[in-house]
Amino acid sequence: MSNTRRIELALAVAPLWGAALVLGACGGGTGSTPTAMASDVMGSGSMGMSCMGSSMDTGSMGMNSMSCPAPAIALVSPPGIVSRTVLLRTRVSLSQGDILTRVDFLVDGARVGTATTAPFNVSWDSTTVGDGPHALTAMATDGSAKSIGAGPVTLQVDNHPTFTVTLSAAQMVPAPVSDASGSAHLSVDLGKGTVGGSVVLSGITATAVTLSRAFAGDSGAQLVALEPGAGSAQWNLPAGALLTDDEVTTLLQGGLYLNVSSPANPAGELRGQITPANVMVTFSTLSGTQEVPAVAINATGVAATTVDTVANTLTVHLHSSGVADAMAAELVEGAAGAIGRPLAALARDPVDAGHWSAPLVTVSASDVDAFKASGWYLNVMTPADPDGAIRGQVEPGGP
Repeated sequence: MSNTRRIELALAVAPLWGAALVLGACGGGTGSTPTAMASDVMGSGSMGMSCMGSSMDTGSMGMNSMSCPAPAIALVSPPGIVSRTVLLRTRVSLSQGDILTRVDFLVDGARVGTATTAPFNVSWDSTTVGDGPHALTAMATDGSAKSIGAGPVTLQVDNHPTFTVTLSAAQMVPAPVSDASGSAHLSVDLGKGTVGGSVVLSGITATAVTLSRAFAGDSGAQLVALEPGAGSAQWNLPAGALLTDDEVTTLLQGGLYLNVSSPANPAGELRGQITPANVMVTFSTLSGTQEVPAVAINATGVAATTVDTVANTLTVHLHSSGVADAMAAELVEGAAGAIGRPLAALARDPVDAGHWSAPLVTVSASDVDAFKASGWYLNVMTPADPDGAIRGQVEPGGP
């Protein structure tokens, strides 16, 4: 078998990863003809082959065109659906003497940004393209102006999401007794901040309907007051209603809600949390009987847990009753009937002693998997029961 054939066979078994770039150059040295390989990014100085001289031994691979390991760069695909400003990222591996001068990012073949320094990332305004799939590629250039491309990676863009919202009394804390219900259909331009839509109610004579800011289990500031529609059951967002950039960010985190007031419940009889596809809201009840071992106590609690399954963040608002002397509250990873490990400590509200919360806590992807499998619980501790007085399992799929 010829030496040329040996090289072809060796290259044919290289691991594949379509988003990788490799430059066969060490600062543009002599004989540094670009060589493309599909490969995962490895540690500095390692490309799965040795630096070789001009000779070639039987059973080994060497090239006189490569005097040292080549730099490697790979596109990092953004998770989930992207909107507004997106960080386009790369992973770079360089060995000593390698020179990478720039990385150009292209969307659908058009350059959208250039990075000339490590870590070779750029911010891109996704509102410059339409909603839907787009192809992200990159071009890396070395010190001798030799270039090689990577990709494509598909970006799914959505800057005009729509939301269907269910309103219920069960989402209020505390929950009033009510048979009323409601639904809403909203649309948002994430780039401009415009928001429109309507709410349709049943079994309630509303005195006000508002779009407000707070995560599930908490109440917050009113952002927009809806207007009565043609019928008494319909309320509409006013023309030209706007959200700020910060409010749009909160919306995408699951932190905006609709609130319906009535004569019997002026603070709110119905509520509907607005949740993007990547956000899950779960309501839990706490009691002494769920503790391990069970605790005989006349105390209760209700909690709302919001989880962003793409950003891997959680927000908790817990309201307890009958444990005024509580000294701590926490979110724990563990199955029902088992003792687990703490994930997040909750802070006590300085005004409402029964209200405990933890905002936008970052957790791991495996922690989120445990949440989806009902593997989280909330625990409130007292001096009499330091291991837990009331507990509630977090079961995905709230009201």
